[in-house]
Amino acid sequence: MPESEDDSRSVGISDVAARAGVSPGTVSNVLNRPERVAEPTRRRVEQAVRELDYVPNSWGRSLRSGRSDSVGLLVLDVTNPFFTEVARGVEDVASEEGLAVVLLNSAERQDRQQRSVRLLAEQRAAGAVVMPVDGGVDDLLWLRKQGVPWVLLDRGDVGADVACSVAVDNHAGGMAAGRHLVGLGHERVIYLSGPSRLEQCRARLAGLRAALEEAGIDPDGAVRPVFTEQLNAESGEKAVEELLAGGPKRRPQAVFCANDQLALGVLKGLGGRGLGVPQDLSVVGYDDVGFAGLLHPGLTTVAQPKYEIGRAAMRLLLSELNETGHRHERLRFAPELIVRGSTAAYRG
Repeated sequence: MPESEDDSRSVGISDVAARAGVSPGTVSNVLNRPERVAEPTRRRVEQAVRELDYVPNSWGRSLRSGRSDSVGLLVLDVTNPFFTEVARGVEDVASEEGLAVVLLNSAERQDRQQRSVRLLAEQRAAGAVVMPVDGGVDDLLWLRKQGVPWVLLDRGDVGADVACSVAVDNHAGGMAAGRHLVGLGHERVIYLSGPSRLEQCRARLAGLRAALEEAGIDPDGAVRPVFTEQLNAESGEKAVEELLAGGPKRRPQAVFCANDQLALGVLKGLGGRGLGVPQDLSVVGYDDVGFAGLLHPGLTTVAQPKYEIGRAAMRLLLSELNETGHRHERLRFAPELIVRGSTAAYRG
């Protein structure tokens, strides 16, 4: 604790300077540009900082530099375990640079995204990693005009002329799931999607259709998309009634879900109706979140390298923040099909 007769008064930079026998400017250099200060002086100032338990005023630094020591991470749904791993990757890289990560949740709503974007501008965030709500990036273009750069996460349809982006090849992921189901003899597949405005949902559907077409199966007759408003387990469970509409003769042979959260809801809904997985229907998810391998049966799913894409997105943001002549990049990761017990051959 600081050695002070009045513990209620916070320790300032002038107190550190007095203790170390230097000017306040020298203390500022030690804190912000230590390479400019001779080593004996630097050590003396650092010792004074420790003795007085001095905490630098980051808000004051942000006013002088024009940006804070924090970056925003704006995601669609903080309850989705997918984003937990992404956030860990972002935070690990940011912390190496002395940056804090502020997590923001749009809840898949445009108005909440707009409020979050404005907050980042008001707080002078150094930058942001963003998964936008819909196809447009107008809010984000405004944010960049305010001096806050950003990187797109999980969006493969925005060109490098607009921004850096990191995504997994969602079309390839949809094809992997489709080829797996075709290989098991499934020719009536429901694609349970989130909102159609989400590019990644559309790309996964396109990949599924391409896999069926590749196998000589008409995707228009074989695939029935069902859209939900949110990518969560509750929406998946509610959708089961629609999935089973038409009775046993029209029952799908398999359900491919746009994420594991939807698949979890489908498994619960099917079980509540006395239907077994995979004996009555095969179910495939997407993301390979932590619970996917813990379910019984385990969930067949398309894995995304969640932690790695978080790290990659933060590295691109740091490049834009720190490097002269930065050029936007589009990074694409390959998905991987993980086969577990929720899929099996169609029994006819």
